[in-house]
Amino acid sequence: MKRKSLIITLLFVATIVVTGFVPQETNQSTLEIVSQAIQLGNSSDLAKHFNPTVELEILDDENIYSRAQAELLLKDFFTRNKPTSFKINHQGTKGNTSFAIGNYISPSGSYRVSIFMKTEKDKILIHQLRIEKSE
Repeated sequence: MKRKSLIITLLFVATIVVTGFVPQETNQSTLEIVSQAIQLGNSSDLAKHFNPTVELEILDDENIYSRAQAELLLKDFFTRNKPTSFKINHQGTKGNTSFAIGNYISPSGSYRVSIFMKTEKDKILIHQLRIEKSE
């Protein structure tokens, strides 16, 4: 019985060593968190997933901002355009990059949101976020 227990323990340890014990983020889990933050109009939760610098376009105003600057600009957008719903319509992944395109609805109108993410050091970060008025 002790031998069986020892073998199981050794197999468990070997599995941890071979696969790595650190859980990695997945595109899907990050996208769900980001989507929820947008749906709630929560700029601080959204900014947690930004690269230290992020390319941000809000209604034709485009620039590269620090994480903190981008958070403030999004907070202003969400305040002026409170979300009633947000839904991801398209998403894809290629290599270490992924994207999602969704529809953001507020009382002031409908917007197309494009999110571009990159995986770096086992962390998925938003490098570009675009909010454009829907036609």
